[in-house]
Amino acid sequence: MKKHTQRVWMLLCVALLIAVLAACEGKDNKTEVEATPTVTPTQEATPTPTEVPATPTPALSEKEIWYNNMIADSLMSTGNNARVKRVIEKARNGEDVYIVTIGGSITEGEGAAAYANCYASSFAKEFAKVYGKDGGANVHFLNAGLSGTPSTLGVVRYERDVITKNEGREPDLLIIEFAVNDADDPTNGQTYEGLVRRAMQSESDPAVILLFSVFQSKWNLQDRLKPIGDYYNLPMVSVKNAVVPRLNDGSLKDATYFNDAYHPKAYGHKIMRDCLMNLIAAIDAEEAEEANEMPKAPKLSDAFDKVTLVDAANAEEAAKAGVTVNAGGFVSTDKGVFAVRYEKTNTFPNNWKHASTDGADPFTMKVTCRSLLLVYKKSSSQTFGKVDILVDGKVVKTVDGHDAGGWNNPYTLVLVNEAEAAEHTLTVRMADGEKDKEFTILAIGYGE
Repeated sequence: MKKHTQRVWMLLCVALLIAVLAACEGKDNKTEVEATPTVTPTQEATPTPTEVPATPTPALSEKEIWYNNMIADSLMSTGNNARVKRVIEKARNGEDVYIVTIGGSITEGEGAAAYANCYASSFAKEFAKVYGKDGGANVHFLNAGLSGTPSTLGVVRYERDVITKNEGREPDLLIIEFAVNDADDPTNGQTYEGLVRRAMQSESDPAVILLFSVFQSKWNLQDRLKPIGDYYNLPMVSVKNAVVPRLNDGSLKDATYFNDAYHPKAYGHKIMRDCLMNLIAAIDAEEAEEANEMPKAPKLSDAFDKVTLVDAANAEEAAKAGVTVNAGGFVSTDKGVFAVRYEKTNTFPNNWKHASTDGADPFTMKVTCRSLLLVYKKSSSQTFGKVDILVDGKVVKTVDGHDAGGWNNPYTLVLVNEAEAAEHTLTVRMADGEKDKEFTILAIGYGE
């Protein structure tokens, strides 16, 4: 009996030892778990996350898919994305961003019914909303669109309309739209390249986007202008590539997109805006690239890189740069020049007009330049007449200020386009038998 009791006692001791060891092991395990930081009294415990069912993405309608595909087709190239990415970053950081558009009547807003609907204005607002800070108040916009004008006039008015009107600030983002206005460009793209080079050499190092709009005839000049964009590795958007396939298959009607033979209506302007926003979104999604330097050699010409505008208001200032102007019989001021659509301001208020009583003395200007451009007014009034234009004493053109289809609009002539700068004398005189007629020189541009 005693032996049996001892055996039971030993078994109980072993069981007790196992229990103690198990308790110690549990304590050690608990201590290891609690090595993870716990919530202190000054912190609130994070609730255990619960799995929330994902909200299903609504399926796109056929119309939405059609529209998105159209917009996607407009993307020709994102080019080197460094400059655009820098603009996006500035906008997101709350820094001031200055967007400028330059082009013809489509950029000015023709056909949009209201200026707020035009692609230029609505793009700036949409960019500000998506990428700006505090409601986009840090994104600023200037529209340098001007009806009926090509890049030959664009290079003349760049300094005035893109920089001076922007209180001396260079743009951060410049959109160039002359793909339907440059049909009569005698330089075949040289002045267009001049705009690109002028912008890319600016101190602000702006992003430059080429926008190719389209006429109802399904025509534009993107085949001529795209190689310039390729050469400088620029982002490019083709409205033609977006809408023409849909016009051809009938899924988009002329009357839906176009207000007339040349200009989009409000819906067309919306498409143009969305094409631009699609480009910005595509660049935003890309990996950042190193900024590429502008090629030192031009593709076509650098004679129009920086053209200086001279008019009746700054002629005396131009004399300090060696430019000599003698207005002769062109001493009146023409107040009947057409106004900017959305500003209602005279586009060239400081002009030289020859009135019927101003005498026969010619207008002369001496300047050292590589390129020389003259801007004059076309009027439907029969009071306007012809002038002879001479360069270095030789008649190079005889032009008529009267045009039955004229609407007091500017027309630009390229008079000098040379590889090297030389001194030239420009003379404008009323043609024989036209001395009692009127003629208005709106401005002159020269490139050194």
